[in-house]
Amino acid sequence: MRAHLLATPILGAVLISNAMIAHADPLAGSAPDRAPVVQVQPRAEDFQPHSPASEAEQHRLSVFDAKQHERDEAFDKKLDICRC
Repeated sequence: MRAHLLATPILGAVLISNAMIAHADPLAGSAPDRAPVVQVQPRAEDFQPHSPASEAEQHRLSVFDAKQHERDEAFDKKLDICRC
């Protein structure tokens, strides 16, 4: 009997909170209208491995990798790991 007395207010609170959520207005500006879906299939002529743009991107990535490698080595030297 006590379980019913405890479960009734809990069930009522859940139902009231669900009803409040269901009737709430959506937040203004939270979800913009959907953009149209456009599917583009890449083509072989779109891929140019030795184009100036591709070479510039590869150079940028190589410079980044070199800097990151230097940072990794400096960090490894700073680490003091005891392997007792």
